[in-house]
Amino acid sequence: MTKLYAMSDIHGCYEAMMDTLHLVDLDAGEENKLILLGDYVDGGADSCQVLYHIKHLEEKYPKQVITLLGNHEKMFIDWYTTLDDKSKWLAHDFNLFTIKSFFSGEQFEMMEKQPVMTKGSYYEISHYMVQMLKEKHGGLLNWLSEKNRRLPYYETENQIYVHAGICEEEHWKQATRTNEFFWKYPAETGIFMKDIIAGHVSTAEVADDKSYLGRVFWDKSSHFYIDGETVKSNIIPLLKYDANKKSYSGYEKKKDGSWLEYPIVKR
Repeated sequence: MTKLYAMSDIHGCYEAMMDTLHLVDLDAGEENKLILLGDYVDGGADSCQVLYHIKHLEEKYPKQVITLLGNHEKMFIDWYTTLDDKSKWLAHDFNLFTIKSFFSGEQFEMMEKQPVMTKGSYYEISHYMVQMLKEKHGGLLNWLSEKNRRLPYYETENQIYVHAGICEEEHWKQATRTNEFFWKYPAETGIFMKDIIAGHVSTAEVADDKSYLGRVFWDKSSHFYIDGETVKSNIIPLLKYDANKKSYSGYEKKKDGSWLEYPIVKR
């Protein structure tokens, strides 16, 4: 009984990620898959821990875990792999939640005392931080960077899993510009030849309904959105597809902390 599970937009929220992962069963058979749609970093305080756990899942289930990149990983990777214009990420991560997650409090305090951090230019500070990141977490950064060379989507017979979206034309693989896979906005709805499962845009925004915060949104047609605004909701939605029954289900987090699975019926 093949099950495809999809999660997106974890945004450094490790505990919320672990809570949702309890619903995912990859041990029942190698045909079951977990498809992660990106934006693992930036927002919460545990981006580094989130990345290490996803790497661990990939190593434990190498044929079952598919890790796509989101726009926040793209920005982060571009920052630590490109020799010029390294200040962009720091301008975005202005509170340094993501950077700090890679170091202990004591390690970051020591970094802050270095002359480059107090007297250096914005570029020099950025360059120093990248050096320290590579020194402490080179293997993790290489693992993440390698995904930049893979397809930005995962396609099945019935679905296209992607971080943000595609150009919804018949020849969508050729028509979609690279940035659209990661940055497409606003969210598209309506009929397409395959179901599109995406994150990137809040489900509450797509639905224009705040009650969808932390929940899956289905447009009653060909689109499922699963960005639950985790930093705000502390919930990472999960979409499950039963390939044998060709049916979807979502999960609702109840007030007592338990989860309720409910069917999403397509006719």
